[in-house]
Amino acid sequence: MADIKQHIVYWGSDHLAIKEKLPGYALYERVDEGLDLATIFSASYRNALFLLGQDAAVWSDAVLFSRLPANNILYDRRCAIAASIQPIADLKNAHAVDFSDIDRLAHIIHYDFFPAQWGFKLSFDRFRLAPDFTGELIERAQASATLRGDFGDEWTTLATWTQRTWSYGDWYETFYPECQFSTGVDVRFVLRVVAMSSGRLIATHTLESSDFLIGLPFYVGSEDADIMVSVAGKGSGEITLGRQHVVRTREGYGHLFAGGQRHIDPDVLAQSIATYFDAGDLKPPLVVYFSGFNIGESFDGLFMMQAMGVPFLLISDSRLYGGAFYMGSAVLENQILETIKDTLHRLGFGPHDVILTGLSMGTTGALYYGGQIAPKAIVVGKPLPDVGTVAERGRLYRPTGFETAADIVMMLGGSNDEQGIANVNEHFWRKFRKADLSQTILGVTYMRQDDYQPNGFDRIYHQLSTQNSPVQFLHKGWIGRHNDNTGGIVQWFVQIIRLILKTRYGREE
Repeated sequence: MADIKQHIVYWGSDHLAIKEKLPGYALYERVDEGLDLATIFSASYRNALFLLGQDAAVWSDAVLFSRLPANNILYDRRCAIAASIQPIADLKNAHAVDFSDIDRLAHIIHYDFFPAQWGFKLSFDRFRLAPDFTGELIERAQASATLRGDFGDEWTTLATWTQRTWSYGDWYETFYPECQFSTGVDVRFVLRVVAMSSGRLIATHTLESSDFLIGLPFYVGSEDADIMVSVAGKGSGEITLGRQHVVRTREGYGHLFAGGQRHIDPDVLAQSIATYFDAGDLKPPLVVYFSGFNIGESFDGLFMMQAMGVPFLLISDSRLYGGAFYMGSAVLENQILETIKDTLHRLGFGPHDVILTGLSMGTTGALYYGGQIAPKAIVVGKPLPDVGTVAERGRLYRPTGFETAADIVMMLGGSNDEQGIANVNEHFWRKFRKADLSQTILGVTYMRQDDYQPNGFDRIYHQLSTQNSPVQFLHKGWIGRHNDNTGGIVQWFVQIIRLILKTRYGREE
């Protein structure tokens, strides 16, 4: 993170005395001072942060403004914005800032618009009960853990994660808990920030149960530190814990990326998925990319989607160890569907001007939600429609290779037996069987000896062959197991997306 450089581009004629106040990773430049339009609109400036003064040329040129990178625009709040520009500024998620307050502007640039993303989850492997805990512990694989008992009338430490979450100094972080508790119990989390070099306690932060959905933002301090987490409780009843998350925060400007959003299910451990919208060139279609399995806390596919130039929506599953295949409660699934539909509405596109895409775990999301909204196309690589089957095969064919699948069966299927496996598989097919894909192009590339689910492609092909209406189906199989030819899979995947953009929307590469 510290080595990533970021272009900070000021566009305006007024003097902006900010260069000396910027962090070391910032490369401060000004338009018209050795920096021409061809350069700032090139691929190397795709993730630059633009500072727009009152007389920047983009304020009188809507086409020029639309070429600016989404989510990375700060403009002087004194700017007069024309009616033709305002909708574009809104779609590009531009932010008004007081440029006369240089210290505040420098603070926002440094702490809220830093490059890249960073997040971490606490592992159940490092979850330890307090020595004097006398209650009952109920573990559901690594999906959740329930503490049951009488915790006393005073706050008592119940458990600690021995895992130390490392953080760069001079960062703001936010702690997001996954936790539910019964009536008669109260819970709080305690975070201790410890200097990495000396072991000195820098600060202690407490998150009360009333703020669990908001999370706990805090400043790390000036030096690199470890963040240590424990949970305390009082009263009598049950406390259920899921994964605990520590994410570098942007003080209200976005989750993970500037412009990113968290979508929370308050009734299921406050688990969440994340979305990130980039308006691109504002022209149809919208491309939705479901991230693959990722043990960190992050979005995938940013550069791949940016290279296409289209409006796109990234979706990332923050649950469990590396994601839960985008299926869950009705509340969470509805939030995903509504986000896609709302994004289409914001862009002014038709309800079918969308392409749903994904690789590996992301294929399940693309197929599952694609079957519900009849998109222009669904393009996937290494499909895994039957997550229960993936878990079932893991015991003999891939031991310790993908244990999260068993957690998903426990979480979605209700048990880790044959019925739980069937429940999870049926959760997908119950929706996909009803899909009307008669106007949808389906592109699938797969591994012929896929060790996660060997019949994933066959199951999809068979289901589509039983439908009354014909389906436009493009497919290609490769020799090997699930991860034996990711390069070939991705190349075909991108090629098909570009083919659809060209043939259906007249977009040249």
